[in-house]
Amino acid sequence: MRQMSSSSWQRQGSSIIFDRDVLANLIQTQPVSLREALSWSAHRPVDPPCGSHSRTVLVGGLGTCLDMLSVQEAEEFLRHRIKPMVLEFQDQWPECGLVFGISASAQTFAVSSASEELTFVRRDRKQVRLSYAMWDGSATLNVTQLLQDDKVIGYHVRRIS
Repeated sequence: MRQMSSSSWQRQGSSIIFDRDVLANLIQTQPVSLREALSWSAHRPVDPPCGSHSRTVLVGGLGTCLDMLSVQEAEEFLRHRIKPMVLEFQDQWPECGLVFGISASAQTFAVSSASEELTFVRRDRKQVRLSYAMWDGSATLNVTQLLQDDKVIGYHVRRIS
């Protein structure tokens, strides 16, 4: 899997960030709830909701949804609700980064060695095919592991189609 240590993920594409220190810094960017972000498909703001001093939109609540829904429901939710939201976001605000903040440890995410597919490991140890459902299977090769100070802080995809 490719790795990136620059901060360009904050200004483009979509990411999942789980590192607590990084999330603490991002919370200053006026985070929005997953419910609010999903409502944008009906009433998208003209300007991105990240304030004038940032180009990062932080969305919270995705991890809870993935834990609470069945695996099949979670993957369908990612495919039918989150992926369209990511597509609309990247088309409307290509100069901003969409970040899903998930308060979890690095072990909550697994990358298969053969296909480099990213999965979310739920509390019940069942796995949700995250990169396949959220970023479309074609993007699996484009998933980049984000590093800061030599530790993994999350995962990023620059653009999905």
